[in-house]
Amino acid sequence: MFTGIILKMGKLVSLEKKDPITLTIETGLLEHVKIGDSVAVNGACLTVVAFDGNECRFHLSEETLRLSNFSDLTRGSEVNLELPLTMQDFLGGHLVSGHLDGVVRVKSMHKRPGSWTFSFTYQDRHWRKFLVHKGSVALNGISLTLSEVRESFFSVEVIPHTLETTNLKFVKIGERMNLELDLIAKYLYNLKLTA
Repeated sequence: MFTGIILKMGKLVSLEKKDPITLTIETGLLEHVKIGDSVAVNGACLTVVAFDGNECRFHLSEETLRLSNFSDLTRGSEVNLELPLTMQDFLGGHLVSGHLDGVVRVKSMHKRPGSWTFSFTYQDRHWRKFLVHKGSVALNGISLTLSEVRESFFSVEVIPHTLETTNLKFVKIGERMNLELDLIAKYLYNLKLTA
Protein backbone atom coordinates (compact mmCIF):
# COMPACT_ATOMS: atom_id res chain seq x y z
CA MET A 1 0.00 0.00 0.00
CA PHE A 2 1.22 3.49 -0.88
CA THR A 3 0.13 7.08 -0.21
CA GLY A 4 0.86 8.86 -3.49
CA ILE A 5 3.53 11.03 -1.86
CA ILE A 6 6.53 10.65 -4.17
CA LEU A 7 9.85 9.79 -2.52
CA LYS A 8 12.10 10.66 -5.45
CA MET A 9 12.46 10.38 -9.19
CA GLY A 10 14.43 7.72 -11.04
CA LYS A 11 15.37 7.28 -14.70
CA LEU A 12 14.41 4.62 -17.18
CA VAL A 13 17.45 2.56 -18.16
CA SER A 14 15.67 -0.02 -20.33
CA LEU A 15 12.43 -1.81 -21.07
CA GLU A 16 13.06 -5.24 -22.56
CA LYS A 17 9.91 -6.72 -24.08
CA LYS A 18 11.18 -10.29 -23.93
CA ASP A 19 10.03 -13.13 -21.72
CA PRO A 20 10.01 -11.96 -18.99
CA ILE A 21 9.31 -8.28 -19.73
CA THR A 22 11.99 -6.46 -17.74
CA LEU A 23 12.01 -2.82 -16.65
CA THR A 24 15.29 -1.39 -15.32
CA ILE A 25 15.22 1.90 -13.41
CA GLU A 26 18.16 3.94 -12.13
CA THR A 27 16.91 4.66 -8.63
CA GLY A 28 19.98 5.79 -6.77
CA LEU A 29 20.11 4.58 -3.18
CA LEU A 30 16.82 3.22 -1.87
CA GLU A 31 17.43 2.40 1.78
CA HIS A 32 16.33 -1.03 3.03
CA VAL A 33 15.14 -2.19 -0.45
CA LYS A 34 15.84 -5.82 -1.20
CA ILE A 35 14.81 -8.41 -3.75
CA GLY A 36 11.12 -9.23 -3.35
CA ASP A 37 10.15 -5.78 -2.07
CA SER A 38 7.52 -3.60 -3.72
CA VAL A 39 8.27 -0.20 -5.23
CA ALA A 40 5.72 2.04 -6.95
CA VAL A 41 7.13 3.15 -10.31
CA ASN A 42 4.94 5.83 -11.92
CA GLY A 43 2.23 4.50 -9.63
CA ALA A 44 2.51 0.83 -10.62
CA CYS A 45 3.32 -1.52 -7.76
CA LEU A 46 6.28 -3.57 -9.01
CA THR A 47 8.40 -6.26 -7.34
CA VAL A 48 12.17 -5.84 -7.20
CA VAL A 49 13.80 -8.84 -8.90
CA ALA A 50 17.35 -7.45 -8.89
CA PHE A 51 18.99 -4.51 -7.11
CA ASP A 52 22.60 -3.39 -7.28
CA GLY A 53 22.41 -0.30 -5.07
CA ASN A 54 21.83 2.11 -7.94
CA GLU A 55 19.47 0.26 -10.31
CA CYS A 56 16.34 -1.78 -9.68
CA ARG A 57 15.07 -4.39 -12.09
CA PHE A 58 11.40 -5.39 -12.25
CA HIS A 59 9.47 -7.99 -14.25
CA LEU A 60 6.20 -6.73 -15.75
CA SER A 61 3.11 -8.71 -16.64
CA GLU A 62 1.48 -8.17 -20.05
CA GLU A 63 -1.41 -6.50 -18.22
CA THR A 64 0.87 -4.02 -16.45
CA LEU A 65 2.50 -3.14 -19.76
CA ARG A 66 -0.91 -2.72 -21.42
CA LEU A 67 -2.42 -0.57 -18.63
CA SER A 68 0.63 1.66 -18.14
CA ASN A 69 2.60 4.31 -19.99
CA PHE A 70 5.87 2.34 -19.72
CA SER A 71 5.94 1.62 -23.48
CA ASP A 72 5.78 5.38 -24.16
CA LEU A 73 8.92 6.14 -22.16
CA THR A 74 12.39 6.50 -23.65
CA ARG A 75 15.79 5.88 -22.09
CA GLY A 76 16.41 8.59 -19.47
CA SER A 77 12.71 9.37 -18.93
CA GLU A 78 12.02 10.45 -15.35
CA VAL A 79 9.74 8.17 -13.33
CA ASN A 80 8.19 8.73 -9.91
CA LEU A 81 9.24 6.35 -7.13
CA GLU A 82 7.55 5.57 -3.82
CA LEU A 83 8.26 2.93 -1.20
CA PRO A 84 5.37 1.13 0.53
CA LEU A 85 3.63 2.62 3.53
CA THR A 86 4.72 1.29 6.92
CA MET A 87 2.67 1.21 10.12
CA GLN A 88 4.77 4.11 11.46
CA ASP A 89 4.21 6.42 8.45
CA PHE A 90 1.82 9.34 8.14
CA LEU A 91 -0.87 8.88 5.51
CA GLY A 92 0.00 12.15 3.77
CA GLY A 93 -1.84 11.50 0.49
CA HIS A 94 -4.56 8.88 0.10
CA LEU A 95 -4.62 5.08 0.00
CA VAL A 96 -2.99 3.97 -3.25
CA SER A 97 -2.71 0.27 -4.10
CA GLY A 98 -0.37 0.57 -7.08
CA HIS A 99 -2.83 -1.41 -9.23
CA LEU A 100 -3.35 0.74 -12.31
CA ASP A 101 -6.73 1.25 -13.94
CA GLY A 102 -5.23 2.50 -17.20
CA VAL A 103 -3.93 5.73 -18.73
CA VAL A 104 -5.25 9.24 -19.32
CA ARG A 105 -3.95 11.89 -21.74
CA VAL A 106 -2.80 15.38 -20.80
CA LYS A 107 -5.40 17.76 -22.26
CA SER A 108 -4.11 21.11 -20.98
CA MET A 109 -1.88 22.82 -18.43
CA HIS A 110 -2.63 26.32 -17.14
CA LYS A 111 -0.57 28.38 -14.70
CA ARG A 112 -2.63 30.03 -11.98
CA PRO A 113 -1.55 32.19 -9.02
CA GLY A 114 0.16 29.73 -6.68
CA SER A 115 -0.68 26.58 -8.65
CA TRP A 116 -1.12 24.86 -12.00
CA THR A 117 -4.32 23.31 -13.35
CA PHE A 118 -3.75 20.09 -15.29
CA SER A 119 -6.63 18.55 -17.25
CA PHE A 120 -6.75 14.97 -18.54
CA THR A 121 -9.01 13.22 -21.03
CA TYR A 122 -10.16 9.68 -20.43
CA GLN A 123 -11.80 7.21 -22.82
CA ASP A 124 -13.20 4.66 -20.40
CA ARG A 125 -16.61 6.14 -19.53
CA HIS A 126 -17.26 3.75 -16.62
CA TRP A 127 -14.47 5.57 -14.74
CA ARG A 128 -16.76 8.60 -14.31
CA LYS A 129 -18.56 7.06 -11.31
CA PHE A 130 -15.25 6.92 -9.40
CA LEU A 131 -14.29 10.53 -10.16
CA VAL A 132 -15.70 12.80 -7.45
CA HIS A 133 -15.20 16.55 -7.15
CA LYS A 134 -12.63 17.05 -4.35
CA GLY A 135 -11.99 13.29 -4.38
CA SER A 136 -8.61 11.68 -5.08
CA VAL A 137 -6.79 10.12 -8.01
CA ALA A 138 -3.21 8.96 -8.44
CA LEU A 139 -1.48 10.07 -11.66
CA ASN A 140 1.92 8.49 -12.27
CA GLY A 141 1.61 7.58 -8.60
CA ILE A 142 1.05 11.17 -7.39
CA SER A 143 -1.86 11.69 -4.98
CA LEU A 144 -3.93 14.55 -6.40
CA THR A 145 -7.29 16.15 -5.65
CA LEU A 146 -9.92 16.49 -8.37
CA SER A 147 -10.95 20.10 -8.91
CA GLU A 148 -13.31 19.51 -11.85
CA VAL A 149 -14.98 16.38 -13.23
CA ARG A 150 -16.71 16.10 -16.61
CA GLU A 151 -17.89 13.20 -18.77
CA SER A 152 -14.69 13.04 -20.83
CA PHE A 153 -12.08 14.88 -18.75
CA PHE A 154 -11.09 15.86 -15.24
CA SER A 155 -8.78 18.49 -13.74
CA VAL A 156 -6.45 18.64 -10.76
CA GLU A 157 -4.66 21.53 -9.07
CA VAL A 158 -0.91 21.11 -8.59
CA ILE A 159 1.08 23.19 -6.12
CA PRO A 160 4.67 24.26 -6.97
CA HIS A 161 6.24 21.72 -4.56
CA THR A 162 4.45 18.79 -6.23
CA LEU A 163 5.34 20.08 -9.69
CA GLU A 164 9.01 20.46 -8.76
CA THR A 165 9.44 17.09 -7.01
CA THR A 166 7.62 14.84 -9.49
CA ASN A 167 7.72 14.08 -13.20
CA LEU A 168 4.67 16.31 -13.74
CA LYS A 169 7.16 19.07 -14.57
CA PHE A 170 8.19 17.12 -17.71
CA VAL A 171 4.78 16.16 -19.12
CA LYS A 172 3.52 17.53 -22.42
CA ILE A 173 0.05 17.89 -23.90
CA GLY A 174 -1.06 14.59 -25.45
CA GLU A 175 1.24 12.51 -23.24
CA ARG A 176 -0.20 9.49 -21.45
CA MET A 177 -0.05 9.20 -17.65
CA ASN A 178 -0.82 6.20 -15.43
CA LEU A 179 -4.11 6.42 -13.54
CA GLU A 180 -5.30 4.74 -10.38
CA LEU A 181 -8.84 5.63 -9.40
CA ASP A 182 -9.72 6.12 -5.75
CA LEU A 183 -9.50 2.75 -4.00
CA ILE A 184 -12.20 3.53 -1.42
CA ALA A 185 -14.62 4.72 -4.14
CA LYS A 186 -14.14 1.43 -6.01
CA TYR A 187 -14.76 -0.64 -2.87
CA LEU A 188 -17.86 1.37 -1.92
CA TYR A 189 -19.27 1.06 -5.44
CA ASN A 190 -18.68 -2.69 -5.44
CA LEU A 191 -20.24 -3.03 -1.97
CA LYS A 192 -23.33 -1.19 -3.19
CA LEU A 193 -23.64 -3.61 -6.14
CA THR A 194 -23.38 -6.68 -3.94
CA ALA A 195 -25.56 -5.42 -1.06
